[in-house]
Amino acid sequence: MDRNYQEAFVEVEEILKIMPVELSEKIPMKFRKIIIENQAPDYKVIIQEPLEQQKLKKETLVILGLIYRDFLCDEQERKELKIQDAQELEKIEKELQQKYDIQNVFDARKENRKKQEESEDDYSTSLTLYEKPTFLKRLFNIIKGIFKKKS
Repeated sequence: MDRNYQEAFVEVEEILKIMPVELSEKIPMKFRKIIIENQAPDYKVIIQEPLEQQKLKKETLVILGLIYRDFLCDEQERKELKIQDAQELEKIEKELQQKYDIQNVFDARKENRKKQEESEDDYSTSLTLYEKPTFLKRLFNIIKGIFKKKS
């Protein structure tokens, strides 16, 4: 099991210890046993109230949310929370589908290639070819320069 979840189980167990008895009794022993068995043996944490001021792991908050949804809230609120969870998962799936949609990936690659080609074209057209003037051209420029100075 992931180390973060093992540490989160330690935090959850500490929170369950300070929870009022009437609430902690609603959590099945089978679930509490899973929490105890999967804890990180070398991770120690001290949790005090108020919980809002504690720096809890993200995984701990997720587990606490699941405990609340599945064991502590009333039936109506449980239904609403499950609907919200389903909507949130659907939203995440749509975002992932759009991000990794094959057509979008190919379109992005085409766009990058076009930009590269345009930047290469801009670079090549901005260069001018330097031609070394011939002897007659240099001579003509010198004579032309002499007459310009006199005027």
